[in-house]
Amino acid sequence: MGDSDSVDIKRALTRKCAALGIPVSGIFELTPRCNLRCKMCYIRMTEPEMKPFGREKTADEWISLAKEAVDAGMLFLLITGGEPLIRADFPKIYEELMKMGLSISINTNGTLIDDKIKGLWRRLPPAYVNITLYGTTEEEYERLCGDKNAFHKVVSAIEWLQNEGIIIHLNATMTPYNYGSLKAMENFAASRNIALRMTPYCFPPVRRGGDGCTNDFSRLSAEKAGELTAFDIFFREGEEGIKKRLDFIDTPINDGCEYKVGDTIKCLAGHSQFWVTWNGVMTPCGMMNEPQTKPFENWFLCEWEKLKNAVQKITLCSDCANCSKKTTCMSCAAVMLCETGGFEGKPQYLCRMNDSYRETVKKISEKDITFSDITK
Repeated sequence: MGDSDSVDIKRALTRKCAALGIPVSGIFELTPRCNLRCKMCYIRMTEPEMKPFGREKTADEWISLAKEAVDAGMLFLLITGGEPLIRADFPKIYEELMKMGLSISINTNGTLIDDKIKGLWRRLPPAYVNITLYGTTEEEYERLCGDKNAFHKVVSAIEWLQNEGIIIHLNATMTPYNYGSLKAMENFAASRNIALRMTPYCFPPVRRGGDGCTNDFSRLSAEKAGELTAFDIFFREGEEGIKKRLDFIDTPINDGCEYKVGDTIKCLAGHSQFWVTWNGVMTPCGMMNEPQTKPFENWFLCEWEKLKNAVQKITLCSDCANCSKKTTCMSCAAVMLCETGGFEGKPQYLCRMNDSYRETVKKISEKDITFSDITK
């Protein structure tokens, strides 16, 4: 069974569980600490800066919570941070969770995969490893992450993971510091036969870190983010991919569109998926700071039921539900909350981003724009 098959199975199962309200998919954010200082990071904190917000949960606390979540139906677990591998007790946490029969994946920047982690993953390989790619040169890593040596560590980690047969997904968050590198990142991934998931949209940091990483938060303009979305399709799928998107854009919206006025959240967040922060708060997803419950203070299943019930009361923006362009917009509850401070506000940034995307798809199809045009 290939990677795409397992992804399809997971997707089908999580959607089935969403209809039943079963928390089949969890995310454990083990720490806000990280060895890099990425300018757009929304969570990074040093240990002294963490104190006003709480404390990291111990290995035994995470293991105990996982047992309760498994009893409630959890099968899939993503371990993230911060940088989860920075925890000295990561091997203990990981091994105990693997013993529970979970399908575990890891979010990492790829710079801390040392001999100890290699030995652990040779013995107990994760389902897959998500590595964030910030550029393809030392200079780009220094500019965005503050560490030029990180790039070579990432390349070395990727080579090792591939040699071990561990599935890798590459994630690329585009910012004003690296957006011109999209094509180089696509080539980097393609040359290694790895899928690259490009993200041109940065959420406003409602969970702002404490050390100034996002105190001067800057992101791409909505127009630039829309352009990159279109070119990402072009680089991965060529003219055929652009033609498919153009046909989709030109197709009038119909009454069958699933998002209507008064509807609640349609994604998996709070229906079959949950996120637990480093200091013990459970939310529907990592970009939402509400609603929230406290799974370390009560039985997990009780706190899950509270979260699920709260999510079912959230209705989304009526302007978005009535929009003729909604089929190509990535707006969701988390976006609305981060952009507007509530769930019913219209996220203007996303409106402009969507308009730019649609316009750029048309220009690419007409050969009226090149990637160099948007990176000048």
